[in-house]
Amino acid sequence: MPSASAAASAPTPAAPSSDAARADAGAATGAATAPGRARTGVVLGVEAGSTLVEAVVATVEGEVIGRGRSALANPTALPIPDVVAHLSDAVRKALGSIAPASVAGVVVGAAGILRYSRGSSAEALAKTWVDAGLTCPVLVVADAVTAFAAGTPRPSGSVLIAGVGSIAARVEGEEVTARIDGNGWLVGDDGSGFWIGRQAVRAVFAALDGRGEQTLLAPAVLATVTGDDAVPQSTEDQISALRDAVYDGPPIALAALAPLVSAAASAGDRVAQRIVDRAVSLLMATATALTGDNADEPLVLAGSLLTAPGPIGAEVQRRLAEHHGGTPLIAAPGAVGAAWLAARVMDPGIDAEVHARLTAGAACSEG
Repeated sequence: MPSASAAASAPTPAAPSSDAARADAGAATGAATAPGRARTGVVLGVEAGSTLVEAVVATVEGEVIGRGRSALANPTALPIPDVVAHLSDAVRKALGSIAPASVAGVVVGAAGILRYSRGSSAEALAKTWVDAGLTCPVLVVADAVTAFAAGTPRPSGSVLIAGVGSIAARVEGEEVTARIDGNGWLVGDDGSGFWIGRQAVRAVFAALDGRGEQTLLAPAVLATVTGDDAVPQSTEDQISALRDAVYDGPPIALAALAPLVSAAASAGDRVAQRIVDRAVSLLMATATALTGDNADEPLVLAGSLLTAPGPIGAEVQRRLAEHHGGTPLIAAPGAVGAAWLAARVMDPGIDAEVHARLTAGAACSEG
């Protein structure tokens, strides 16, 4: 199963660049906007990711007036009916009492984006927006595009994402034009939450069976995967319980252990610190392989590892600032970037102050 980063980063025909193409895309998703009709009202931004769906409704002036969340919606990881249900739930919550017909534009940043435009899943996913009562064009783009847009109003530049997966992407308009990594948990996503979680489990096995040094990660990981009250007493039973827990769940679930590594490193644990150091080096290699020494364009950091407080985000920010000679931009939630793109698609000359109001409004809502 490819990661969200891997699936969502490929350019897709669902991200048209011309007005005519957008009209065609809108017709394909059930839109009924007539050519030349004035676009007023509100916009809807949706981030359909590998950990959750978030939807944001905003005015064209940048005021956030509705938010909704639901469970993950990556069609490469879930049955399509579940994806549709989660998308619909988040959109319904965000709209609240707002009439769907008043929504003038929608942008969806999608993990597993190819499923939205190809194969048997495309029709069911497109029907989601029709069933929600939306009558405007719906533009589906890679989640790297909305992540970038959540950090800057500028139309082109680069984004480094490190959450469950990891990828660096070059964004131009509504398309990804180049990428580094994002190859999924099995063969790529270096330095990602999954990569860190896997290293944590390996370090605990090594500590328990005598191959490695003792680490704070051992009790933390065991308590997390078995439950605080169910950690076995004997080392042999601990190894067996950890092994069973790892193989009983989906591999990508190991990403949930990444915060334990950051916490242990901050507490002075040497094993955890080595994992953090290696993750930072891998993420730096991914970012700089894409951006080189170019400091003329914005570089946005997105994903929980890079935007939440912790040693990984702080060190990546420091090193990238040193490398590029300027501080990277920190992304707001991806749904905010999607809402900005929806407004920009309607009005390509939109004022950057709208972006500032959107991101500020998102921060207030999060608080």
